Amino acid sequence: MAYDTSGEDLHEAIHNQPGYYGIKAPNTLSHRYIFEDVPMSLVPIASLGEHYGVSVRGMDSIIRLACIVHRTDYYRRGRTVNKLGIGGLSVSELSHYVDEGIRD
Repeated sequence: MAYDTSGEDLHEAIHNQPGYYGIKAPNTLSHRYIFEDVPMSLVPIASLGEHYGVSVRGMDSIIRLACIVHRTDYYRRGRTVNKLGIGGLSVSELSHYVDEGIRD
């Protein structure tokens, strides 16, 4: 509905959306979807989950694959709870910190 398209399921609706015509995936593994998004998005999400006791096995697998493909330690390069300065916060303290940031 949000994209004004229709289909029997999500897959068909996406393929019926003319805005997506011609968009193709990168033809190489050396692109920003890996070297930017893994250390700056997946690593911090995985770090948060691990820090607060949530299983991040799926994300961890993707991060490890990216490390192998690019021969780079994205865990070392990426943002972690400690690098972000939030490693000592409880869940409620982190929620309060985020709420205050949204209000500012």
